[in-house]
Amino acid sequence: MGGTDLLMLMTVLIWAGNVSVVKIGLRTLSPHGLNAVRLSLGALAYAIALALSREKFKLGRKGDILKAGGLGLLGMTAYQLFFIQAIARMDASAVSVVMGTSPLFIALLATAVGKERISPAGWAGIAISAAGILLVVSGENGGFVLSWEAMGGAVLIVLANICWAGYTVFSKPVLERNSAFRLSAVSTILGTLAYLPFAARDVVAIDWAGIGAGGWAVILYSGLLSIFVGFTIWYKSVRAVGSAKTGVYSNLTPVLAVLIAAAVLGDRLTVLQAVGAAITLSGVYLTRSGYRFFEKKGQRN
Repeated sequence: MGGTDLLMLMTVLIWAGNVSVVKIGLRTLSPHGLNAVRLSLGALAYAIALALSREKFKLGRKGDILKAGGLGLLGMTAYQLFFIQAIARMDASAVSVVMGTSPLFIALLATAVGKERISPAGWAGIAISAAGILLVVSGENGGFVLSWEAMGGAVLIVLANICWAGYTVFSKPVLERNSAFRLSAVSTILGTLAYLPFAARDVVAIDWAGIGAGGWAVILYSGLLSIFVGFTIWYKSVRAVGSAKTGVYSNLTPVLAVLIAAAVLGDRLTVLQAVGAAITLSGVYLTRSGYRFFEKKGQRN
């Protein structure tokens, strides 16, 4: 196991804990209010680090600033808009399971743009994961109900996963001529600036004195560790080993997140949800393992 693997494992652990941490933060702050503060803290940390480093804000090519802005809109603005509303609607454990399907969307998007290819086993895995998600959502709602109230949280997480897939896949060519840290910093700063107008009303309504030590601990963890540290490592891994291999690490996130939610929040998956989670993650594994088998076969021809 190399240094990139160890860093990604650390990031997976941070992000797995972040689901429960954000859920705790929502006890004292509104969804957009919490997001605005933690995203701003992460963006500020990036700005300070860039100002103190030799990298500064300039990217490799003139058009890269626009591409970094597009990545920021996908991976920060749009992703966070969907993510925070979903986690406000669902239990942390259920959110974590649905979030765990992000490698499927990375594989689908990479295939759609001609970067990678999915094997027949991979397509079967995608179908299996979709069935598992339906069981997880049904278990939370006491049955399969086709309504926004019942399915809205899962739909929002799926939309967030699509945004994350775009963020991961489209960053690869830009990373070929820019450092992981600089691109992560610029995209985070621009994405946060684009997010703030959506949260303006909530920020004005924040009772700063009522946040408390626990609330600030949530903001520090979610802003500095999850965004500042996590995003930097993610970009570095995409540059080093590619989007597909980086996406594989996401398989660990839901398992760890469910365990952390059980320990910290007392969340418990129902029997139906546990079965759905096992099916979902099995489908994700089948998609990724089938994908790798296809790549090895292609290399031998």
